[in-house]
Amino acid sequence: MTKETRSDRSDDKKSTSVKQTAAQTGAKEPIKPGKLVFRLFLFFLMYMAYKFLADTILRLATAVLAPSIGGAVESLLMVYTDDGPDINPDWSVIITGISFVAAGLMIRSKAMEYDTKYSPKKEYDKKFVCLTGLITVSIAIVLNILIYKLGIAALSQSYEEVAKNQYSCSFIVGLLVYGFMSPFSEEFMFRGILYNGLKRLYVGYAPLIMCSALFAIYHGNGIQGIYGFLASVFIILSYEKCGDIRICIMIHMLFNISSYALTYLAGGLGNAGLWAVFGVFLALGAAGAYLIYYKKDDKKGSADDKT
Repeated sequence: MTKETRSDRSDDKKSTSVKQTAAQTGAKEPIKPGKLVFRLFLFFLMYMAYKFLADTILRLATAVLAPSIGGAVESLLMVYTDDGPDINPDWSVIITGISFVAAGLMIRSKAMEYDTKYSPKKEYDKKFVCLTGLITVSIAIVLNILIYKLGIAALSQSYEEVAKNQYSCSFIVGLLVYGFMSPFSEEFMFRGILYNGLKRLYVGYAPLIMCSALFAIYHGNGIQGIYGFLASVFIILSYEKCGDIRICIMIHMLFNISSYALTYLAGGLGNAGLWAVFGVFLALGAAGAYLIYYKKDDKKGSADDKT
């Protein structure tokens, strides 16, 4: 037996041993950072491509088929102005929602795989879910009132254009699309795949900050960027406490529903009413945060002291 053959067999045994150890511990073999970053980037491009294709196909189909069918279908899906034919605002927003869902479903299996492998589920109860929901609604309302009262939104023309499109439809349609359909899709991409992927490369708070920064940039304007960054931070902190992507989706939905609903209600509350709502939800959010992040730890600490 030659030295080369013995060396090759020794390397094979080491490789097999590494793979067996990885399989036993549930860990994956080391992956090159560049390869993983490229893979995450590719998933994001696929997600955006799915969304773009679904949106484009539905809009083209509507523009071509609706006038051909005519009658009630045409009046439901199309509007005619001095500028010419256009897609009905409600149907246009619904198309956006369908595109979100289609893209989310295309990456769902990979997101759930990453969720299972890299964010193991932890025990949590209904109290955690309820308090997390309360904190989410409180953060959303407090931030939106501050943005509204300080006039920050008016400083961003790009945000004004986005808001004009989002609120061009009826309240129910907007609530359905932006409150339920887009969060379902975006959480699979950003927390399910991107955040869990970054956790394989970095430790500590680096994945949280990087994922939140990318989520902010994804929104395309400063107002939604800041709001998205802060929302993402809270979503990830909650994710780390439960290890359940469904909680991320719930939080994201509550953020969007609260923001969307408040925009419609803000005008009727008046100045004093808005600040009263601000104070109430600031107190509720602080109380919820205390019960989740401090009181439970205090009890655990006292129990450890007794032992």
